[in-house]
Amino acid sequence: MRLARIVIMVMVLGCCQSGAASGQDNTTLEKKPEAVGRTHTDDMAEAIAKAEKAILAAVPRAEKDSTRPVFHFRPPAQWMNDTCGAIFYKGYYHIFYQQNPFGDTWGAKWTCWAHTRSKDLVHWELLPIALAPLTERGQWRCNSGCVTLNGNGTPMIFYTFVPSRRDATRLGKREQWAAIACDDELITWRRVKENPLLAAGINGVPENVDGGWSDPFVFRAGNRTFVTFKQCNGLIAEAENKELTKWKCVGKIDVPFGEAPNFFKLQDKWVLLSSAYLPIYHVGMFDHKQMKFHFDQGKGGTLDYGYGPKRPRPWARGLAGTNVLFDEKGRCILFGWLSGFKLNKGWAGCMALPRILELGPDGHPRQIPVPELEKLRGKHAKTGKLTLKNETKIIDGVGGDTLEVLARFVVGDAKKFGLRLRPSGGEEGVVELACDGKTLDAAGTKVPDVVDQEQKTMTLRLFFDKSIMELFVNDGRKVVSRVVYPGSRDLRVELFSEDGSVTATSVDAWEIGSIW
Repeated sequence: MRLARIVIMVMVLGCCQSGAASGQDNTTLEKKPEAVGRTHTDDMAEAIAKAEKAILAAVPRAEKDSTRPVFHFRPPAQWMNDTCGAIFYKGYYHIFYQQNPFGDTWGAKWTCWAHTRSKDLVHWELLPIALAPLTERGQWRCNSGCVTLNGNGTPMIFYTFVPSRRDATRLGKREQWAAIACDDELITWRRVKENPLLAAGINGVPENVDGGWSDPFVFRAGNRTFVTFKQCNGLIAEAENKELTKWKCVGKIDVPFGEAPNFFKLQDKWVLLSSAYLPIYHVGMFDHKQMKFHFDQGKGGTLDYGYGPKRPRPWARGLAGTNVLFDEKGRCILFGWLSGFKLNKGWAGCMALPRILELGPDGHPRQIPVPELEKLRGKHAKTGKLTLKNETKIIDGVGGDTLEVLARFVVGDAKKFGLRLRPSGGEEGVVELACDGKTLDAAGTKVPDVVDQEQKTMTLRLFFDKSIMELFVNDGRKVVSRVVYPGSRDLRVELFSEDGSVTATSVDAWEIGSIW
């Protein structure tokens, strides 16, 4: 990321733990972060300043890595974790994400909420850190959560207070906290005076609630506002005031809510996303009066196939830490965190490409890259109908290591067919997407049932960004998001068939530009 393009909003804000209001300077300056001075009197100012300084210090090292993606959002340096909050507000898509500013590995001892925004879902502005741990209160991390509007139309962050020692909070367990925006740019935040909103043994939360309960996600049903969490056996709390500062547990949903749960209405159904490995979904109906989530039979499955059952690195999860928002067009946009990069590079982690989430005619989700991404397309190559029999075909005219490929196949009798990204010099490092007529092997990840058995067709839409592969099969019915390292900057698109024939009805390939 070019430092000169990082936009920092300079605010003078007197937001303290007690919730007292103060004035603010609405001046917006475009400067390098090291040149920006912010005056804060709130409880996070010193911690945020140290964190941002640490990120800036790591930038030169991160910029040396030629495998760092260029059309995916990523922080300028250090470790990125979950996309822990998403909201469309006053013309901007705001994304908050966990970050360890002090290293390029998971920051188990100090993790903040960082912040970016976009007007077009393609180009992103880096904004100041929004939320830092209260170390003087024994807070270890600001864990994942969500962002929503309260009854006054003001954005609020809901997150988990993670204690750093056993006596830091009631019963030594995590607590659910909130912060409220102090300006329309969502730059500065203050924690509400009612914190903790929910904790073991209060407001109906069982004293024996799992010590790891976390990741609050707020949802609405029947003019009522609820929140649920991970590791809580489906515990549901309801807001008792429009400010969303008073909550009471009202029941449980008899379904395991995995890590970073997202629970929301989509079209005429309810969808539950959980960031297990692999991330999963369930579709059904929610009865908010009875607190029952009725699964549709067979309407559950894998949201993203990632690395398959065998991960190359312990921290490799593919897509995780998802969050959703509904924009002014009524679209449900899915965001997520991608992991699995090699460490000791000065950076690790980025955001998945934004995806429109819909339910198809079969009741299963479709994930479709937002059409705004098409503005990044550059040099284009296209083929007409091609039939290959025991042969390969290079798509001339495009190459490099930032590509989009759209290929449509009619399945013949080939025992293996598909496409490859192949280094032009013939060296090792081929990225192969190979189908045997039923199962797709996507660079080592097995994806079942990829061929429409009635039409005998399969469509692959591949985005490749230096070291990231995001593959959308059959218009997003199945998705693979993972890290691969082909070891070459000069890749060529190749179609192939082995032991028989296959027809590619059309192939489009584009070189993709940088968002920085």
